[in-house]
Amino acid sequence: MKLTTIIKSLALTAGISASWASHADFLDFQIDETPYGGEVITGDKLNGGYREIITFDEAGNFTTSAFADMNQLFGNEGTANGSQIGSVLGANYNLYATFTASGALNPLAGSDTGISLSADSGSFSLYLDKNQDTSTNDLATLDLTNTADDKLLGSSDNLAQSSALHFGFIGLFDFMFRDFELTDNGDTYFVSPTPFYMNVRVDGPIGGFEPALGPVDVTGSVSAVFEVPEPSTIAVLSLGLLGLGATSRRKS
Repeated sequence: MKLTTIIKSLALTAGISASWASHADFLDFQIDETPYGGEVITGDKLNGGYREIITFDEAGNFTTSAFADMNQLFGNEGTANGSQIGSVLGANYNLYATFTASGALNPLAGSDTGISLSADSGSFSLYLDKNQDTSTNDLATLDLTNTADDKLLGSSDNLAQSSALHFGFIGLFDFMFRDFELTDNGDTYFVSPTPFYMNVRVDGPIGGFEPALGPVDVTGSVSAVFEVPEPSTIAVLSLGLLGLGATSRRKS
């Protein structure tokens, strides 16, 4: 890759990174760590590292499965780490996430080696591992071991937005999952707000890899922040509630 192309690619990556970061509002949530020797604390972001298998086919499509530890909790607009806000996450229990995606692979204009991965479907699930012993047996199929004590906290299979760019030596991804729903276990862990946030944004850097037919092993870091629905979605929900109210009044 020519030097000018590398510089342009880095500039584009930095710009996209800043744009994605601006989406994160660091909305507060409270978690109850009393069953694990902690207290009820306030955080606003989960961080971790991930490993994934991306499989490419001859038709220019890809599928990916990832396992991420999410043992870094932050607060105070993403600036205070877990020990500063009094969390026992990572010390007394673990959080981990699994996510999947599938879509199309395309060359990135203006780059000799750059590619764009656009997913059209995917899923995200967040788990609590009390015994801190869950690991992957087969990452491609998300076959995990030592899961008997694990609790599913919440999940979504509505991948509303996705973007991933890779230049051969660096990359970035950004997934927005909507309709994130807590389980009963999730309701006792995430105790505020109620109801909980409907969106979860998962993003981070992608380690270097060379696209090739078959499975490719990739690592990187990941952040997860929770968000409220977009204003248009809120407006639709509000209209629906108004309609229900009018119907109720007519019936009464």
